[in-house]
Amino acid sequence: MKKQILFLLIVYISFPFTVAKAQQNVWYTTILKDKYFDKSGNPLTGKGVVVGDVDSGIDIFSPFFFFADGGEFDWIDVNNDGEFTPGIDAVDFNKNGKADPDEILNFIKMKNNTYFLKLEKTNFVADLDFLYLDKNHNGIRDFGEKDGFTENDPTYGEQLFIVKDDNHNGKLDKGEKIIALKTSKVRAVREKDGTIRRRGIDLIKTEPDTIRHGTSVSGIVLGGHSGFERMCGIAPDAELVMANINYDYTPRFVRNFPDLVKFLRDEKINILLFEDGEWMWEFMDGSTEEEQISDQMARDGITVIGGGGNLASGNMHMKDNIKGGTPVAYNFSSPAEAEGKKNDGVFVSFLWKAPKNKISFSIVTPEGLTTKELSSGNSFFNLGKFNIYYSRDVSSKGTVMFKFSFSKKDSSAVDGNWKVNVKPEKDVAIDGFLVDVTQSWSGSTHWTDKSKISEDMTVTFPSTSDSILAIGAYVVNFPWLKDEKAGMLCNYSGRGYNIDGKMGIDICAPGHSTFTVGTDDSYVIFSGTSSAAPHVVGTVALLLQYDPTLTHAQIKNILHATATSDSYTSTLPNTNWGWGKLDMEGAIKYLTTK
Repeated sequence: MKKQILFLLIVYISFPFTVAKAQQNVWYTTILKDKYFDKSGNPLTGKGVVVGDVDSGIDIFSPFFFFADGGEFDWIDVNNDGEFTPGIDAVDFNKNGKADPDEILNFIKMKNNTYFLKLEKTNFVADLDFLYLDKNHNGIRDFGEKDGFTENDPTYGEQLFIVKDDNHNGKLDKGEKIIALKTSKVRAVREKDGTIRRRGIDLIKTEPDTIRHGTSVSGIVLGGHSGFERMCGIAPDAELVMANINYDYTPRFVRNFPDLVKFLRDEKINILLFEDGEWMWEFMDGSTEEEQISDQMARDGITVIGGGGNLASGNMHMKDNIKGGTPVAYNFSSPAEAEGKKNDGVFVSFLWKAPKNKISFSIVTPEGLTTKELSSGNSFFNLGKFNIYYSRDVSSKGTVMFKFSFSKKDSSAVDGNWKVNVKPEKDVAIDGFLVDVTQSWSGSTHWTDKSKISEDMTVTFPSTSDSILAIGAYVVNFPWLKDEKAGMLCNYSGRGYNIDGKMGIDICAPGHSTFTVGTDDSYVIFSGTSSAAPHVVGTVALLLQYDPTLTHAQIKNILHATATSDSYTSTLPNTNWGWGKLDMEGAIKYLTTK
């Protein structure tokens, strides 16, 4: 999720913890304490389950996203020094008992971009790094079409291996086997322009994950190899279909959601994951085409899950109850520059029920100029230095949206203090939302009247659909704020009732700070409801391996029934936590022991 990444970059700056302190008591949130098995006695690893993710893309070349299905091999201690020496020792790939010139082993040293974890910086570590067949002896893993590889080449480059570290000492010892990776875990990718890449045909051509979000989400769900890596996904034998999001510059920021959802539906997925949250120019009442498609998918047996969004702390949502005939004013402030870009577009929308209640709006610009009263229709006009667009629309569920956009005639920054005058004919509860071109969760443009700013109704679209399992986030490992503690609800986690009265959040899962794989052969810290939702997806993949007949409704009931409470959750269910904290192992035991 683009907005998620921008939010994380901001909070990194203010972490008050040293690496040494943070290293203590690390919880790898995707690793189960016990082993579980399906009805045939196979380990629960998500095998046979297909996850569809609406996200930024995936690093198709990451070692984490290949199955360990290439066979088991001996390695040869060429220099007889008793330990693995990269660039000298070899894999007996052709099983002739000799180290041939094209069998030399080297390794990928995974980058440590976690900021907190203490990881070995230079030497090979069996449960962190990956071996590869360095055929041209250049000390660099070559991969992809740029280096002459094709779709038919295992791991789309010089072949990758993992270590069967039997004594768990983190080394490749004599007598230990290595296992070749081979087949991509990714079945298909729908690229931003609609091009579909498929495993076995042209997946090697897949566009990169430039936003670096979908890769980390996929790592939580199904990255790595169970029992081999220190950090691996919850369901590492599941498969993935990715629908890549293309963000537009102005709302709605993702305009082809129906196409993405239909693509995933037609790919026969078992779980649909939404890894984006929108609030601008959205009715957020479950009425859109994509929400209704996902509702039908849920009725058809596909489990639908979405991150509840990180809007609660951004000062971009206000709520008020206005008396009929009484004018009120709401102020917001917009900077000239935010998050490294010129802020040349600001957007506002107001939502309320009762379409027959006529509400008039007028805008006071930073120059002090005031528009006429606006109450119906749509138009684009100029006022002073500013371009203003407005429209009044009503959803099929009776939600009214009055929306605005503001820009400058010369395409310069939309900065300064703004005022929105509002006057309803009858008493009304109204919700107002803001965002600017940064699309950021952090609230570059924000309401300034703190008495009206509200955390309620901050679960974002499309997690506002009727059927979806909407996931909130709680703190694990390293708190970000001064008074924050592990176990608490993340301050940004969406909460409250939706505009149609539905409780917004179903359950909460680990938010900040969790660990996963990143692009470019790295480990990263990953946070937000973007982290929480894939924890639930991975859990559901394990449940579906055990019982593929489970419906969306049955899975929702299992997760609700097994969610846990503590001193932070208070009495459950409630609008902050839903039914409580995800209990991965509790959900498995509930299913396997009933």
